[in-house]
Amino acid sequence: MVVVYGTSLTETAQWPKALQDYFEKQFPGQVTFINAAASGQQSNWGVANLEKRVLSKSPALVFIEFSVNDAATKHNISIEKSVANLDTMVKALRAQNPQVDIVLMTMNTAWDSPDEPSHKKYASDRPHLEQYYDAYRKYAHEHSLPLADNCLNWLKLQKEDEEKSKKWLPEGLHPIPEASLAVTWPAIEALLEKARSNAAQR
Repeated sequence: MVVVYGTSLTETAQWPKALQDYFEKQFPGQVTFINAAASGQQSNWGVANLEKRVLSKSPALVFIEFSVNDAATKHNISIEKSVANLDTMVKALRAQNPQVDIVLMTMNTAWDSPDEPSHKKYASDRPHLEQYYDAYRKYAHEHSLPLADNCLNWLKLQKEDEEKSKKWLPEGLHPIPEASLAVTWPAIEALLEKARSNAAQR
């Protein structure tokens, strides 16, 4: 059982479909896949709904990302609280199954697009987004958890071709399907391939 858990950057994105296809190709008919993410949510919701949406499925592998919405000022979640919520989720998963594999993720960058239909300013509303991503990086390092650092690929694209990065995040936060596959998915796939290679060498 594979579960992905997070925000709209997981619920409505294309990369989870690529992830599902990856497991179906590697392990035909052997893996059940559930997208348990929900748009607009953050780690307080993640903790509150962990039992119903994740633990009840008894997953062997869980992907978690909530930092992008924890960083939104309207949710009033400090970096410390974001990390505490993440820790609560990780410990609950480990308590259920000490062998569970947990992958943390940073997601894409944000910008204030003039084309956002309801005039949201996704970057301005997340002035410390990079620090929230850093907190996930630090937690992953300290707890020896794999990290799909998708933000690095988005920062690279932004530096190399800012116009393209804006085009691929047309309303400021949510990648178009092509971008989700071209920029977000590769870091996740690389992590899976590394794990598969390590397993083969054992």
